[in-house]
Amino acid sequence: MLFEVETLPRLLGARKGLRLFAMDQKTRAFRAIPLQVDPVDADGHLRFDLDSHYFDHDLNDSDFLTFRVEDFGARAEFKRDHLPCRGKPVFEVRDPLTQTYAYLTNCGSFGPPVAYPVAVDFKPDQNYLESPVYKYLFNPDNYMQFRAIGFKKPAQNALEPIAEQSALMIHADVRNFFTMNFDAKEIESHLEAHRVGPIGDMARLSFFLKILFFKIRMSLSTDVGFYENSSHIPMMVNLPVDASKYLNPGSGILYTWILSPAAQKAPRNLTMPAMNPPMIKKGWESLAKEGLKYCVKDQCTYKYTVEIAGKTLSMDLGLERKLVERGFFPIYVADAKRHKEEMGWDFELGQNEIRTGMYFEVSGLQAGGHPWDFWLRLGGPASGSASCPAPLRFEEAKDAS
Repeated sequence: MLFEVETLPRLLGARKGLRLFAMDQKTRAFRAIPLQVDPVDADGHLRFDLDSHYFDHDLNDSDFLTFRVEDFGARAEFKRDHLPCRGKPVFEVRDPLTQTYAYLTNCGSFGPPVAYPVAVDFKPDQNYLESPVYKYLFNPDNYMQFRAIGFKKPAQNALEPIAEQSALMIHADVRNFFTMNFDAKEIESHLEAHRVGPIGDMARLSFFLKILFFKIRMSLSTDVGFYENSSHIPMMVNLPVDASKYLNPGSGILYTWILSPAAQKAPRNLTMPAMNPPMIKKGWESLAKEGLKYCVKDQCTYKYTVEIAGKTLSMDLGLERKLVERGFFPIYVADAKRHKEEMGWDFELGQNEIRTGMYFEVSGLQAGGHPWDFWLRLGGPASGSASCPAPLRFEEAKDAS
């Protein structure tokens, strides 16, 4: 479970002096726990153009901090518990779920140097990334797709296969024109830059599809984070025109994958609507009513989870209500080829394989950028109820001394 905070205007000092401490319940001793600092530019994108002295400079209020709640410890009583080093202020971070704590401060030049083990190992030349928990093999021709995901079995030094051969496809039923289908041949995705830190690998992926016939360009550029047991993929679809004026209902994005034989038999939990072509064909206004059932106030949450060998593969998607009101949200597809004819999909979906996935209707989207949040949890305990990012409490520890 990860916590991310983007603004710490009062926490001044050099980036390299920033420390996060947790205290052992039994020994009452503090230890420095891994903390990753990633600079962000004025547009909210991670920076990869860093020189060797960048971390000697002061923190910005937009710096992106990432750490693991699993590393938290007991609550400190500062009358008897003293941090190894500290600056002003000291922030107490609390996880309400586990009632564990950590303490964030800036030790400046007084802080002893710390070295953290790297949580993930990324091999771009070999198109895979791995942590102690999982191995993720990228599709070398399209980094938005994976060749395989497997959980590690340390005792056997082997992998438990979970899913393979993901595919991204777009179906556009254009008004007063012919229908178009796009797959990996027309959709491109590239790795532009990446940086490995103590918590995870941060990377920038670019994705684009040009439909020149209509001067429509759908684009996505996203900063991806891969961590020890999760991945964060903030998504964006950009439309320069109002899709509701150009596309008929049934136009959308289909993302599928093939579950391993063991995963196909494993328990699955769904918090999202199931595929219903007649409902989709009624139009995005009618479809939106189904998606809004998963909203609380302005936020809507959808989840897909497979449990296998005591671990989970979970896809957690968060969308703003205004996006769901336009009919855009994930719809579970148990077997894509069952709906091929009714949806007009001209994709290769396989005859002897079951492609599970999600469908997103786009015919109601207006012009502009449409972001949503996607967390992929990889290998967490099947009984775990935590989600990413963690709902933590963050306040100044006024009694620290």
